[in-house]
Amino acid sequence: MFVKPYKVVSNSMKEVISSGDLVYTIKNLGLSTYKRNDILSFKKETNITFIKRALAVSGDTIFFKNDFIQINGSQIPHDSIFGMMVEESANTDSSEYYSATAYSEYLLSRSGIKELFGKYILAERNGLVVPVDYYFMVGDNYYESMDSRFWGFIPEKDITGKIIFIF
Repeated sequence: MFVKPYKVVSNSMKEVISSGDLVYTIKNLGLSTYKRNDILSFKKETNITFIKRALAVSGDTIFFKNDFIQINGSQIPHDSIFGMMVEESANTDSSEYYSATAYSEYLLSRSGIKELFGKYILAERNGLVVPVDYYFMVGDNYYESMDSRFWGFIPEKDITGKIIFIF
């Protein structure tokens, strides 16, 4: 089936997609890749389908600060759970980076690609590069979304489609 409907049961994409909305996805048939800002559906460990926005795609750079994440120069906020997942630097100034190496390793290990640490982590700049065939997926409602900030990268093989209609 190329087009598949899903009923949304959370507000992680609120403002664009709300709980109770019906969305239709179209499966990528290998003719093109998904793009940054596409809203995609994908399966996660529990075989539940999630809907999130692709904020970063293969080759994009992500830098971690203690009050936002920067993707290719654009900033997105994140909630306090981020601070619990990384080692704080000695300088508590919010303009300084956290020690992002631990967080980068966490994201890669959660993605099942721990062996690629050296290839994708930008330790000297407190960030990483999105691995080939992976996506960094985040809900538009940042503060009520479980997403790549916690799960790590989503492999393209787990993506079930791109949202094409919202009702």
